[in-house]
Amino acid sequence: MTYPTLEKLNSPADLRLLSSGQLEDLAAELRRFIQEQTRTKAGHVRSSLGVVELSIALHYHFNTPDDILIWDVGHQAYAHKVLCERRSIFQSNRQKGGISGFTKRSESAYDPFGAGHSSTSISALAGFVKAAQLEANPRKHIAVIGDGALTGGQAFEALNYLGDMAADCLVILNDNKSSIDPNVGALQKLYSYQAWAESLGFQYHTCEAGNSIADLLAKLKELNNLSGPLFLHIQTEKGLGYNEVIERKGSPAAPSYQSVFGETILELLETDPKLVVLSPAMLSGAQLLEAQKAFPERVIDVGIAEQNVVTMAAGLAASGFKPLVHLYSTFAQRALDQIIHDVALQQLPVVFVLDRAGFVGEDGPTHHGVFDQALLADIPNMRLMAPAGGKALKAMLEEAMQAEGPIVIRYPKASFDLQTDGLWQGMQAHWWRHSNQTSAILSYGSQAALAQAAAEAKDWSHLHIPQFRPLDQTHLVELLASYRRLILVDENPAGGSLHRDLLALLQSGKLKAKYQAVLIDKPFSEHAPRAEQLAASGFSLEKLLERMV
Repeated sequence: MTYPTLEKLNSPADLRLLSSGQLEDLAAELRRFIQEQTRTKAGHVRSSLGVVELSIALHYHFNTPDDILIWDVGHQAYAHKVLCERRSIFQSNRQKGGISGFTKRSESAYDPFGAGHSSTSISALAGFVKAAQLEANPRKHIAVIGDGALTGGQAFEALNYLGDMAADCLVILNDNKSSIDPNVGALQKLYSYQAWAESLGFQYHTCEAGNSIADLLAKLKELNNLSGPLFLHIQTEKGLGYNEVIERKGSPAAPSYQSVFGETILELLETDPKLVVLSPAMLSGAQLLEAQKAFPERVIDVGIAEQNVVTMAAGLAASGFKPLVHLYSTFAQRALDQIIHDVALQQLPVVFVLDRAGFVGEDGPTHHGVFDQALLADIPNMRLMAPAGGKALKAMLEEAMQAEGPIVIRYPKASFDLQTDGLWQGMQAHWWRHSNQTSAILSYGSQAALAQAAAEAKDWSHLHIPQFRPLDQTHLVELLASYRRLILVDENPAGGSLHRDLLALLQSGKLKAKYQAVLIDKPFSEHAPRAEQLAASGFSLEKLLERMV
């Protein structure tokens, strides 16, 4: 496939030499190019296709990278990347050693601010605006945020500040009525955006034809004559021109933690009228759509609002309900204060299900779920646990329904091993394999199947520990008293794993053994297949066996 207009462009400077007619040709070519280059790859293709014309118009009108252009989240920035000196390497998008699926400062001068999580763009813009004021720099400042990301509280805070700051800047609301899940919230009523934006000190403008380069350029030219904070509300079609026959990777043959979670929640909702399930805009990723369809009043999407969802759950618990909050591990970081202050301190029975724990593969370091356990490990009144399979996850969820205080259940974005799934024996540490040797592997969480395979290959014992907090150290010492070689397998960094507890037992003399640990040693591991990220930290059968000589 040829791209006669696109292939002449090496940077936005070349783009600005095109005629208006060539811009339309460029949009068509760019849309085809993105789809061709991502044919066999997962990613945020439809988000990027919806802003092809906007990407062209912004780089045509503004003098990037001198002018600051920030894309919220960054998952809609594929067209931006292709236009900004990365066309020749775009096929490496989200591949090991390739460019990121999100904006990234180290990747290009055209990415002035990195992203991956939502609702940060306007706050970052405020920082750039203030820097320009301090330096008397006349550059322009633009942030593009979607209607879904605008539900995030940080976006409200930043708009409130920028409006009062009264400096020149442009916030573009890309309104496509379509996030990962349907948008929620009062602001989704279109007529309310104008009064809301103006109440925050912004001049409100619209461009309904957000997929028309001519209309966008005319509007941007019109705004050139204005000063102060500007709010441009455009409407685009997400996935415009999307070719649905594009090849995609198939689903794994084995069941996933996510599928077991969705099925179990549906069963629990049917039997327990006090259960209320809440999620900040991730119902589909959690596999909760069937549960929401069956119980729309008790499966609630609160929008991209992690802080709100945790304190709302605390209020439900204080009212006698059994709230369960589903969070991606990487997004749970945003609600740490609420988890501590509003839930743990008050010992309220809120269940936190932390999805995508551990390495997440091609989404990369913005999405790895590697810090939640370290952040939560020393918070009083909380139980932390991790299932090694579907049977364990189901049992943990059922037990959580009877809890009198907060519980955290964490699992990865992965399938689980069906052969070892049946080895689950309850919440206390228990043997998956008990040989006559004096060497044992200890596992916690989803890497238990790897530990079991290594134990069988070397005739070692294998002790699985389902619960991290509270940890029954007395029981653990009793089980391991005779062992002289121990290897821990735990998909966590050292500070948030069983490693710290085992070191304390060894240093106190309660355990007497030669000890090693397989842990996450690169929490900011770059994007690559999950299996490769795990192997790089030692989570492979070959590397584990090398430790067992």
